This record gives sequence, structure tokens and C-alpha cells, in this order.
Amino acid sequence: MSLMKTKTFWTGLAGLFTAVGAYYAGEASLGEAMQTGLTGLVAIFLRQGLLGLAQD
Repeated sequence: MSLMKTKTFWTGLAGLFTAVGAYYAGEASLGEAMQTGLTGLVAIFLRQGLLGLAQD
């Protein structure tokens, strides 16, 4: 299964865009935006790791 076809990937990507948008809109501080963005990245890369293990 391709990573880009998973709901987890798109949810993580939405989290990254939300973090950037909230920071630039002034709704979140830099620290809060970084935490939100990091959570999105963790979701994407953990899912990628799980997909890689399943294909082996």
C-alpha cells in the first residue's frame, strides 16, 4: 500500500499545515506550532515504518 493512500498520511499532513497556518495567523506561539507539526510528522513516519515492515 502506498503511503499517500493512507488516511494517516493525510491527517499528518493536515496537522503540519494547521501548525504553519496557526503560527502565521498568530493563533499559536512558535512552540505550540512546533509541537503540533512534530505530532503530524511522527504520525507520517510511524505509519511509513509500519508499511515498510508489512511489505518485508
